Amino acid sequence: MNYEVAEINNGVAKIQFSDGTWTFVQLTAEMSEADLDDIVHNIVPPHLKTGEAPSFLSAGATRTAAAKPAPSSPEIAAYILARQMAYGTPEQQLEYITENGLDAWIAKVAQIKSDNPKP
Repeated sequence: MNYEVAEINNGVAKIQFSDGTWTFVQLTAEMSEADLDDIVHNIVPPHLKTGEAPSFLSAGATRTAAAKPAPSSPEIAAYILARQMAYGTPEQQLEYITENGLDAWIAKVAQIKSDNPKP
């Protein structure tokens, strides 16, 4: 996807897309060309992105919106249960934050996730 840097003012670039739509990107002195291209790639309007529809979908299809069922794999269930046990109840979590602070809780959550990674 090609884009044009239409203007730069006060460290902000106006990015113009092929259909005339545009957005702004905050620039930094440390930013590389790859960083800018990545940022723009992530904000390209959906109608300009290329891709293929899944084989089950066609224009005019009527579908019913529904929540995706939770995975039932024993491996997935085990890591979820381990994390839930380590987190404790919502009341225990609030008590921990109150007694130890939010930064300590963030560190504890990171450790729990590290100790019980997603499969």
